[in-house]
This record gives sequence, structure tokens and C-alpha cells, in this order.
Amino acid sequence: MENVVARPVEIDAATPCVSATVESVATPSPALWRHARPSRWNPVLIGVTTLAGFWQWLGLGWALRHGGEMALLTLLPVLLLTPMHWGLIHESIHGQLRLKPRANERTGRSLSLLLGLPFEIMRFGHLMHHRFTRHPYDRPDISTLPADAPFVARARRWLGYQSRLLGGMWFTELFAPLIAWLPVKRLPSLAVSALGADPQDDDVRRRVVMFASDPVRRRRIRRDFLVMLLALGVAVWAYGPWWPVFAVTFVARGIWLSIADNLPHYGVAMDEPARSRNFRSPAWARLLVLNHHLHRVHHQYPTAPWHLLPEIDAAQPSSGPVIPYWQAILRQFRGPLPASSLTTTVQFAQ
Repeated sequence: MENVVARPVEIDAATPCVSATVESVATPSPALWRHARPSRWNPVLIGVTTLAGFWQWLGLGWALRHGGEMALLTLLPVLLLTPMHWGLIHESIHGQLRLKPRANERTGRSLSLLLGLPFEIMRFGHLMHHRFTRHPYDRPDISTLPADAPFVARARRWLGYQSRLLGGMWFTELFAPLIAWLPVKRLPSLAVSALGADPQDDDVRRRVVMFASDPVRRRRIRRDFLVMLLALGVAVWAYGPWWPVFAVTFVARGIWLSIADNLPHYGVAMDEPARSRNFRSPAWARLLVLNHHLHRVHHQYPTAPWHLLPEIDAAQPSSGPVIPYWQAILRQFRGPLPASSLTTTVQFAQ
């Protein structure tokens, strides 16, 4: 997956949203975008999200036990920082969180723990998503049921899709590390069960089996999962009788991750550029999502750090309608779309 892992050069930005990288260059080279240096603001954002994570796991429990329910108000910034938190993990996956590879991976792994995510599996799955975007396994928004399918089958498909949006995706990833305890000989059949038997996904299933049977990765996955279970136990102890607050917050962050997971690919046809879309976002929200409202740009330049995405979009504007990010969030709750939407570009009203 070397095509989506960065090898940074000495390029940086002075502000979190507007890059100064190529101000002196009339026509920026794509090489500067693909292999730019991580943002100078990353250490600050890492500190903020880490502080919010420790507050969620430990600090709030102490505050509730000693100060009462008024401490619940501090949950708002924790929840609002969820997309930024995931965005920093995402930068680590693409080698753009820290300049040194070892520090990059360790920081991404630590941030993943604070979101209850298995870093090893998330990294592999995300890079596979880039390599096989909108392959059959990567189309949760597409229904393959025939038009005359029974109502019960269509209702089951609709409910399954909605449950995936409302936390199902995160819940699956939360327990995905259990695969590291399964016998290797069972992995091929499990890959077919989880990813389907479409011939287009043969290479995907082969790579999944290779990943899940690798002994080094299996040890890392087991270790991280056991550490997370221990952290969950400590958090429940820290909250005491207030432990339901932690549980609700933990799940709420997972629901947001599930809602955002396929959002830029909902209804995207196979002939659309990068098989993803950009959206409009108010300036105050761009930092919270680390500019990933420009998701098509990210798929076109997966190793470009988050702070360069607006610059790239300005130099190479996207064609077609660009709807607000909040509208895209709501739009996907319409439910799964017919497979015919993959052959003709789907246009949505502004």
C-alpha cells in the first residue's frame, strides 16, 4: 500500500487552514502536494484531543463523583472533537501525523486507543479502502436486491443499513480484534462471510487473509485489544456509580464515526473522479474535520497532509454540484440505493 503512505519533504504551512507552501510558485507541482511535511499544528491538535480523551476516560469520572452533574457540560467539547480526533489518526495512517515514522505510528496507535479503535486493523482497512474504493465490499450504501424483492427483504436491508450508520460500523470495528484469536485455517471462510463472494473482491479477500494470519500483526492486535479492555475497566472504576455516562459517551463517539465513515461515497458512481465527493463547510468547522469535507481531493492526493487540501482544491476545482457537509450527513439516511446508481452519476439538489 505504498501509494498512500507519505514520505515527507521539507514543506510546511504557517496556519492550520491556509498553506504557505507554494506561495512563491505560480504552478504548484503535484509532487509537493503528495509528499509535503506534516502540519506544524499537529502537536497542538494532538495535545488537545489527547487531553479531551483522558478527560472522557478518567477526568470526568472524578469530576462527577466529587462535583456532581454540572460536570456533564464538559462533554460537549469532547464530542465536538471526535472528528478531529479521528482525523489525526487518519493522518497517522497516511504517514502525515509526525515526521518520524516510529513516532507517527506510536502517536496514531495511542490516539486510536482513546477512541476505542484497533489501530492495526483500522490502518489496514483504510488503506484497502483507498486501493479498492467502491469495489463490491466497499459499497454499504448500495442494495443488490432486485426491484421486485419481497418487502421483508427490503425492510431488513434498510434496517441493516440504518443500524450501520447509527453505530454498527464502529461496533464491528470495536470487536474486530477478536479475529486475531481465530485459527488461521478459518480465515478464508470468514473473509467470504464478511466481505461477500463477488469475484471482483478476490484480491481483497486474499489480502485480508494474509493480513489476519500474519503472526506479528496478530500479536499487535491482541496486545492493543487487551490494553483497551484494561483501560475500559479502569474507566468504569473511575466513574463509579456514574459509569453509564462513560458508556453513553463512548458509544456516542462511535456513532459519529459510523455516520462519517461512508459519507463522502454515498451514492457515488464508478465514473466519478476518485469515486468520492467534496462538500462545502463553514470555516469554523473545517478545522474540526481537518478539511475532510474535501474528500475527493484526499482520494486524489492521499499522501497530502490535511492542511494542504484547500490549496489543492483551489488549484484544481471540482466539477459538479458541491452540497453542504451537514446536508451530506442527512442525505445518506435516505437509505440504500439501487445498484443502477453505480452506472450513472447521481446528482443531488443543492
